[in-house]
Amino acid sequence: MLPLAGAGVVVAAVALILLGTGLFKEVGGSGEKADLSEYFGVTADDGTILIVDGEIREEKAFIQNETPYVPLSFANSLYDNFYYDSLEGHLLVTGATNIVEGAQGTDYIADDTVYISLPFLNRFVAMSYEMYEKPSRIDVVTKSEEITLAEVEKETKLRQSADKKSAILAELDKGDEIQVIQENDDWAEIRYQAITGYAEIRYLGEDRDSSTVSCEGGDEADNSYKKNLRDHKIVLGFHNVSVADANSYLREAAAPTKGMNVIAPTWFSMMGTEGGLADIGSKEYVSAAHEMGYEVWGVVDNFNQDTDSNEVLSNTSKRMALEQNLINKALEYGLDGINIDFEQLQGETGDDFAQFLRELSIYTRANNLVLSVDNYVPQDYTDFYRRDIQGRVADYVLIMGYDEHTAISDEAGSVASLGFVTQGIEDTLKEVPAEQVINAIPFYTRKWAYEEGSLSCESLGMNEANTFLADNGVKAEWDADTCQNRASFEKNGVTYSIWLEDAESISSKLAVMTAHDLGGAGFWKLTQETPDIWDTIVSYYPPAS
Repeated sequence: MLPLAGAGVVVAAVALILLGTGLFKEVGGSGEKADLSEYFGVTADDGTILIVDGEIREEKAFIQNETPYVPLSFANSLYDNFYYDSLEGHLLVTGATNIVEGAQGTDYIADDTVYISLPFLNRFVAMSYEMYEKPSRIDVVTKSEEITLAEVEKETKLRQSADKKSAILAELDKGDEIQVIQENDDWAEIRYQAITGYAEIRYLGEDRDSSTVSCEGGDEADNSYKKNLRDHKIVLGFHNVSVADANSYLREAAAPTKGMNVIAPTWFSMMGTEGGLADIGSKEYVSAAHEMGYEVWGVVDNFNQDTDSNEVLSNTSKRMALEQNLINKALEYGLDGINIDFEQLQGETGDDFAQFLRELSIYTRANNLVLSVDNYVPQDYTDFYRRDIQGRVADYVLIMGYDEHTAISDEAGSVASLGFVTQGIEDTLKEVPAEQVINAIPFYTRKWAYEEGSLSCESLGMNEANTFLADNGVKAEWDADTCQNRASFEKNGVTYSIWLEDAESISSKLAVMTAHDLGGAGFWKLTQETPDIWDTIVSYYPPAS
C-alpha cells in the first residue's frame, strides 16, 4: 500500500500522461449527442439536405451513383435559363446566343420533379460543393470569400453552444481542418462539414490561415444579352389591321400623327396547333412606312379561335416552328421588329412562354430585329408572364396601361385612371429597367349604361365620346381622382357614365411617363384619337433631332 503522498504523485503523473496524449479531456463535459436531423430541420425520409452559402434550403436534393442532383427550381434560382419540356422530353439551357440540351439520366433525371446534376449545373454556375453523410447533405458554395482556417490539435467535441454541457454535434479528430468564424479567450465558433457549432480554443492549433473559397466552373454561362435599343424615345402607334385590304389605309391612319416613329400593324396571329402563323402582311406597307420615317414592328397575337396557346408553347418542336415562321415573315417583309401580344395565357403556360421569349430573342438578336412584348398592368395573377425574364431577353417591355375597367367589371369606371397607370409603371420598374419600358395608353374610353340593375358598356373613340355628350347636352367635368374629365347623367331611366380620354387626361399620363424617364410611349389605337392629341404628345416626346 502506497503512502498518500506517493499516491498523489502517481495520480498527477497519470493525469499528465492522459492530458499529453489527449485521452483526458473535457472533464465534466456532456456526452449527449445532438440529433443532426433535428439540427438541420429534416426527417429521415426528407432526402438529401441542401445547404447553399451556409443557408439550409427548403428544397431537397438527392444523390445517385455518387452524383448529386438538385431540383430544377433551385438550378433556376442560380441561373434562370433552365427549361424542361415534359411532353417531348427536352431539358434546354437557353442563353443569349445558343441552346444547350442536357442528357437524361446523366445531366438530369425527370420524375415527378426534374432534378439537375450539380456537375451539369456547374457548367453554367461557378461553385464548389462537398457531400457528407449521416445525415446526407450537400454543402454548396457559390460566392468566393475569404475564410479563416485552423487545425484541430487534440481530439475534442463540436458542441451546439459555448458550453461543455451542451450537446455534441460532431467529433473533431486531431488534424481535422475547420473554419473559424469567430473566437474569444475560451471558445471558437467554427464550421465543420457544413455544421456550425463551438469548440474550446485550447484544443485548436494556434496557427490561423487565411484562405479563399474558390468557386470554379460557369464557363458556359451565356448572358451576353445585347439590347437593340434606340437612342431616342419610342413613340409607337398601334395600327389595328384586321384584313389585308386595310393595309392600304396606312397614310390615312398616320396622317394626324406628330412625332410618331414606330407603327405596329396587327398582322400575325398564331394559327392551329403546330406553330403556324396567319399573315396579312404587306411589303408595300413596310416600304411606305419607311418612306414616312416609321419603323415597322409587326404584331403577333394569339387571338385565333382555332389555336391553343398552351399546346404550341409547351411543345418544343411546335414552339420552335412558330419562332422560325415569325423570323421568316419579319425578314420577308423587311420588318424592323416583332411585337408579341399573347393575352389570356394560363398560369401553367408561364414557363413555356418564358422559354418562347428566350428562344425567339436569339433569332431576333442575330437578325437585328427589335423584340418587344406586351403585358398587362402588373397584378399578382399575371406574375407568371415573368416580366423579369422579359426584361433580360427582350429589348422593350410594353405595358398595356388600360382596361382598368372592362365589360366584365362589376362597376362602371375609368379605362385608365392616372393612379392605375402610375401603379402599373412603378410595379413594372421593379423588374425592368426604365429605358426598356414603353407604357401604352388608350385613345378610347367606355360609355357605361346602368338600367334596372344591369350594367353594360360600349367602347368609343375620342370623337364618338365627344359626340355622345354633345348630343345629350352634357358637359364633362374634371375628376381629380382619375385625372380625367367625367360625366354622369340619367336619361329615360338609364344612368350613363363616361370617363374621357382627351388632351388633359393624356397630358397627365405623359407627365408621369416622362418623369419616370421610360423608354417611350405607345398608343392604342390609331384612328381613335382627335388630331389635337398629337400636339400634346409631341410636347412631351419631341422628334429626335
